[in-house]
Formats: sequence, C-alpha cells, structure tokens
Amino acid sequence: MRTRLLAVCLLPLLLGTAAACGESNDGRGVASVDGSAAASVTPSLSRLDLLTRLSQCMREHGVPMADPEVEGDTVRQGRYEKGAVSEDTEIKAEEACKQYRPPQERGPGMDLKKELARRFARCMREHGVEKFPDPDPDGPTRVSSEVGADPRYPQARQACDAQTDAAFRSMRPSPS
Repeated sequence: MRTRLLAVCLLPLLLGTAAACGESNDGRGVASVDGSAAASVTPSLSRLDLLTRLSQCMREHGVPMADPEVEGDTVRQGRYEKGAVSEDTEIKAEEACKQYRPPQERGPGMDLKKELARRFARCMREHGVEKFPDPDPDGPTRVSSEVGADPRYPQARQACDAQTDAAFRSMRPSPS
C-alpha cells in the first residue's frame, strides 16, 4: 500500500520534471521591457572559451589576433601587432566583439598583473618606445597605432615580453 501511494504521488512529479527538462530554450522566456531579450551563453563559458571566441571575432573583423596563450592555470588574451591595423578598425572590432571579453579579474592575481603591466610599460619606454602609455587603472593598456608603428616597437616588445614573463614566473604565488 505504501509503495502504491508513493508511486502515485511521485509519478506526476517525475513526469513534470522530465517534461520541463525536455523543453527547448530559445531565449523567449527571458524577461525584458520590449520582449527582445535573448539568453546569453557567455556567462557559462570558461575564460579560455571566451578568449578563444574573442580572438576569432577580432580576426573576423580585420584584427589579426592570435589565439589565447595558456601557461598552467593562467590564460592570457591573444596578442596582435598594434601597427598591423588602423586604430579605427581596432576600435570597431573591439566594439563588435566585446561580449566575448571575460569579466575583470579580482584579487591578488589581478594586483600582480597590474604591476607587471606597469613594469612592461616602463620597459617599453626604456627600450626606446618613448610614447608607450601606462596601463589604465582597471588594467588594460591602450596602445595607439602611432606607438605601434614605432620602428623600435617590435624589438622592444620582444625584450619586454621576455622580461615580464620572467618576472611573472618569479612573482606568481605558488598554488596552495
């Protein structure tokens, strides 16, 4: 008797759950003022997935961005030569691809990255790229096409990348 009662009570619950899980989600159930909102897939993607999509999108919009760089548990945005495209093309591509930018990182790891960005900027200036800017307070460094076109830029970048990578390896907190 108890088994039948349990089956009678649980069967509708199980069928309802199965039906709910079987429905497709086309974004029509997302609330919005004018009914035009669609579900976003980006919040559930990993940092690597987002940066890979960002690189693909930037290339589709004329910016020759490399795929993300992965070193251990660190994933860095792909790079491209700043003088390779016009500033206008870069700005338009960044606007078109902004949905693939991962959220700003926080914590001690971000503090380390900001310090390394400041060191990189200082290194670039020490290697002759005098107009290389300091990073923005929230992290990124906006390099103009004029700075990217400096003939000393490629060699300075190579030297400063190596210096920054070495500093990163020596300063990175060890995993606990």
